[in-house]
Amino acid sequence: MPILPIPQDTDDFAEETRAAVRHIQETRGSMPPPSSYLTYAGKAGELLSDLVEHLRYHTILDDAETELAICTAARSGDADYIWNAHVRLGLKAGTREEAINAVDTFGPLDELTDDEALIVTFGRELLEVKKVEDSTFAAVRARWGEKGLLELTALMSVYMMNAAILRVMDHQAAPDARHLSPRPPAAA
Repeated sequence: MPILPIPQDTDDFAEETRAAVRHIQETRGSMPPPSSYLTYAGKAGELLSDLVEHLRYHTILDDAETELAICTAARSGDADYIWNAHVRLGLKAGTREEAINAVDTFGPLDELTDDEALIVTFGRELLEVKKVEDSTFAAVRARWGEKGLLELTALMSVYMMNAAILRVMDHQAAPDARHLSPRPPAAA
């Protein structure tokens, strides 16, 4: 159960929080976590919601690529709530089950398309290894340009922040959600 309730536009919350709630409802039509939780920080909740909206819908990446990138970040952040939502959205957008399974299990990428493998490799290096190889950087830059390189970086990074917010709020996926597979044991 979340530690704090999701804010609403009621007298129970500070005006700055209520203004952020109104902004998110007006611009997105709903109050999805974790942006909803960040409304406790007022304007930061608005800005996060706007950034997520931009990175999901207004970048060089197509919808299937965007969702694969988000799933890669959700896997790295061990965020079942994000994973469940974005696997569903990804499959609807055309993200292939093979790519989702490779991300979930940290599996090999040889059955993926070149673009899928590049997104997952970039995400694993950025978020798991914490070092993007020069060859991966060059490949992402060659495929999507400097703009796409930075949009992909920002997209994955903002979803790592989202995972952290959900972790702090103890916001769990529903029991019947599609949960992440257990992480493989760390190499000795």
